[in-house]
Amino acid sequence: MPVDLVYSFGYFRLFPERRTLLAGEQPIKLGARAFDLLAVLVAASGRMLTKGELIAAVWPHLVVEENNLNVQVLALRKVLGHAAIATVPGRGYHFVMPVQVAGDDPALATSTTPPSDAAAAEEGNNDGAPAAATRSNVTGAAPTLYGRQEDIDAVLALLREHPVVTLTGAGGIGKTRLGEAVAHRLLSSDRCSVWWVDLASVNDPAMMAAAVARTLGLDPDGTRSLVHLVASALRTGPAVAVLDNCEHLVDAVSVFVSGLRALAADLRILVTSQEALKTVDEHVYRLGTLSLPTARAGSPATAHEVALSGAGALFVARVRSVDPRFQLVADNVAAVVEICRCLDGIPLAIELAAARVPLLGVEGVRARLKERFNVLTGGTRAVLRRHQTLRAALEWSHGLLSEPEQHVFRRLGVFAGGFTLESAQRVADDESVDVWDVLEHLGTLVDKSLVLAEGPSVPRYRMLETTRMFALEQLGGAGETAAMLRRHALAMHALLEPYDIYRDAGSVTDAEEALLSAEGDNIRAAYDWLATTSGPADDLLAIELANVAILPLACAGGVSEAFDRTVVFSPRVGTDTPAAIAARFWLGLSIWGAIVGRPEAYEAAMRAIELCRELGDDKGLHRAITSRVAIGARRGESAHLGALVDEARRIEQPDWPTTRLTGFRWACYRWLQAEGRPEEALACSLDRVAISERAGQPLLAQVTMGDAVADCELRAGRVDAAEAHCRAALDFVRSDAFGAAHVLETLAFVCTAQGKDAEALEHGQHAIRSSRDMGMHFRLLEAMALSAARQGRLHDAAWAVGHVDRLYAQRGEVRWPFAKARRAQLDALLDANLPGDERQRLAARGAAEDIEVAFQRAFGPEPVNAADRHA
Repeated sequence: MPVDLVYSFGYFRLFPERRTLLAGEQPIKLGARAFDLLAVLVAASGRMLTKGELIAAVWPHLVVEENNLNVQVLALRKVLGHAAIATVPGRGYHFVMPVQVAGDDPALATSTTPPSDAAAAEEGNNDGAPAAATRSNVTGAAPTLYGRQEDIDAVLALLREHPVVTLTGAGGIGKTRLGEAVAHRLLSSDRCSVWWVDLASVNDPAMMAAAVARTLGLDPDGTRSLVHLVASALRTGPAVAVLDNCEHLVDAVSVFVSGLRALAADLRILVTSQEALKTVDEHVYRLGTLSLPTARAGSPATAHEVALSGAGALFVARVRSVDPRFQLVADNVAAVVEICRCLDGIPLAIELAAARVPLLGVEGVRARLKERFNVLTGGTRAVLRRHQTLRAALEWSHGLLSEPEQHVFRRLGVFAGGFTLESAQRVADDESVDVWDVLEHLGTLVDKSLVLAEGPSVPRYRMLETTRMFALEQLGGAGETAAMLRRHALAMHALLEPYDIYRDAGSVTDAEEALLSAEGDNIRAAYDWLATTSGPADDLLAIELANVAILPLACAGGVSEAFDRTVVFSPRVGTDTPAAIAARFWLGLSIWGAIVGRPEAYEAAMRAIELCRELGDDKGLHRAITSRVAIGARRGESAHLGALVDEARRIEQPDWPTTRLTGFRWACYRWLQAEGRPEEALACSLDRVAISERAGQPLLAQVTMGDAVADCELRAGRVDAAEAHCRAALDFVRSDAFGAAHVLETLAFVCTAQGKDAEALEHGQHAIRSSRDMGMHFRLLEAMALSAARQGRLHDAAWAVGHVDRLYAQRGEVRWPFAKARRAQLDALLDANLPGDERQRLAARGAAEDIEVAFQRAFGPEPVNAADRHA
């Protein structure tokens, strides 16, 4: 009986007889030629196959161009990852992933490891020329790397163009292994001498040159210097010297390399070091972390996507090396993704984490990532001692710093998600290290790969999270944690001061918004620390930081987060808080609370109005009244707002910022709609359009036309006019996600009124995410529930009603007249078609579920995908 062979490699299993390739348990679609090619390559995983052999096997009895083979190789690499199939230049290809073979007969179970590129080239060499250099100490198989093919190619290209190339990067990032892979490729493809010199054990810089000579088997004769001796040996033919682990000997290596270059012009030198040599001929290649799993927008990463990433592939391979039964499946994908991301894609950290899986399980490793320095230990005996634990790797790098550099390093650990130079100087300087010293030491930390500098023009700096955790440990050991966290909060206040609560959100430029978004994690960290402190000084700092950070946090994380994180500081505003500072705090809460509809914003607006009146602050008073009117309209207090509207109109000045003038008219439109006065609301909205156009803000004008003006027309019964406004505005604002969401929301209401339920659901789905962030999603969900009920999805509609009713009650809001009429239609449909007890049961379930489930029930069985689409 024939045996049905199964080839396992990485995350994949190949069944040639069944013509099936599985990624985990998921079948992968391949074209017929691509499958045939894969089967041939995998079956011959111990050797290289020439292009002629592959074409004959995949296209028997046909004459095809070599390009056909290249196309199929490219297709396979897209599925398996680029590094799965190695190219032997000018000869052919070979499969480099370790392959396990099994079948019906257990005796067939084998394991093969691909040969080095040198061996593969030798096997495919048919022209009688030597396949590799005859003089080299590089032996054995090339290391199997994951996600590094582009790095290998880039370093090889640099070595062909530049005489000295230095691989730099943080400890444990894989510099040595990449250097080994490059050395093997040089042996097989460039036919030159390749000498590997490991300098890790050399502690005395004076002994460095002797260590190189000893590696080359040279005996000093006393007549020539060591650099002359080594240069003479290496200039007899094409040669490459690889100097590994040089960061603790940088000065000595720099002098030695410069001497070699002067005496052996054709010599190429590859250096691995956490710090560049800074020689004249040097070209630096900074090695980044492994690629992390990526996912489609709105969806978590799949097992296949994890396996294609460098970090995911390495993790799976290392776990399977200690537990061959391990499979990447749906139940553990999320944990693997989190492990890879939390460890920043650092190969050493990932390998140490994988080694703990047999003991702790994937979930156990994930749960202990905050204790990573204690958990991630136990590297293999073959690696350097400093790479046997994560802590040891960082202690080695930290030990190479001077005391002032260590001082700055640990203090920079308080930054979350990156920092600017100015913020670093505010945190790290003191009587022993001034601001210019901080600049110099920060440069050194970048050079030594402990801090990353990112950005083409004005760089932004950050630590890898693992490095940052180590820095915080050092900070705690120095007894500086509390003081530096306070400095960090003060630095954030200084950085964000231009965005005081009186700064209008509409005046923030794109460049400023990018900066503020980047500071989101730092703002959160400062807020979190201040939430744990107490005392008058910290109370005042919390309030003052909130006054300048609420707008930036809204840019970074959304309006809801900005309000929720700021409102927790409300109890810290007391009678001893300066009135001007307190007024700004309550004003900020009222402005952003009015947008998202939080009940706490009502009291905040009242306090802001009172304080601004006392201070004679007309601009602040006008903005506070705007918030109070908007909130009051939602709470059903529209009958008591007229006097406030009149007061705001009296103090308003025509030269005030456009956003303030238009914001007040937006609030008045909401108030008039709540009063059931759509014609007056329309006039108010048209005034908002005119102000926007005069100020040269056509986008705001068009959004108002497609949102407020269209809504007024709809409430006045002019449905066709409302639709025309929406569609005209949508063509104009389509490229602006926020504005388009508002217009699409109104268009969804219009379509519901027209009975176009399928189209209403489509527009509502595209608008819902912005509506949620703005705190208005429940109104839209109720309209979508009506469309769902009219389409026969009565259970979904009843379920959504429960969710909406809970939110109305929580927020202390009431339905406006047109919303009451819409709800009456919905109730009539549900009452006529569902038993009362069943409707109550469904509503109770809807009230208990979260918003994501509400989305799915309102829009149907399919989850909302492409959440931010608006076209």
